[in-house]
Amino acid sequence: MTAHTGPLDAAQEAMRKAQCVLLDFDGPICDIFAGLPAPRVAASLRSFLAEHDVEIPPEVEAIEDPLAVFRFSRQLGPDMSRITRDMLTRLEVEAVQTARPTPGAADLIRQSKRLGKAVAVVSNNSTMAVTAYLQRTHLGEEIDYVSARVEPDPNLMKPDPHLVRHALERLAVKPSASVLVGDSETDMEVCKATGVVAVGYANRPGKASRLEAAGADHVVTSMTELLVTNSTETR
Repeated sequence: MTAHTGPLDAAQEAMRKAQCVLLDFDGPICDIFAGLPAPRVAASLRSFLAEHDVEIPPEVEAIEDPLAVFRFSRQLGPDMSRITRDMLTRLEVEAVQTARPTPGAADLIRQSKRLGKAVAVVSNNSTMAVTAYLQRTHLGEEIDYVSARVEPDPNLMKPDPHLVRHALERLAVKPSASVLVGDSETDMEVCKATGVVAVGYANRPGKASRLEAAGADHVVTSMTELLVTNSTETR
């Protein structure tokens, strides 16, 4: 796929044509760790593992991403991976209570539904956390499906195609008729693996070039840039 950061109407045209809109959760929909910072959650997971007599390597001690700590747990065996997943899920559910909504995200979700598109969340965060946030923000009825972390195997998280393919199968849509809006390289990589149109959300300086290098078809810096203008929707 060829990356384009050009006219915003190119990204809007991709949204207009899409029959299905897939959204990553942390970033495009909200900042899940706005009130409970990710480094603190990662530290809690390390402390939890240490309490279970796990020796934490120096490189894992430096990790600030809770999902990366969860990925580390895979090498500890299925039982430890499962209880680490459960601990992470509890922390994520706590975090969504103070998560900060991403400007424009709710508008994009509601407009997509008005235009007759299927809308799904595809996230490495837990299904329980995503569902709790959608209930808290009254967006649950706007979302057709949530394909998020359930399995204890970290290898099934993005960039593995598992979660995206599961959503597409449940919604009965073709990859080429779908877009995925994500803010990470793994989101762009899973689009390349599945044939879904990749829209990169560059919510921090310097991220646009990384998303483009990872395979983004379009890059935006605000979710409001994806709102379809001059549409035929009924207001």
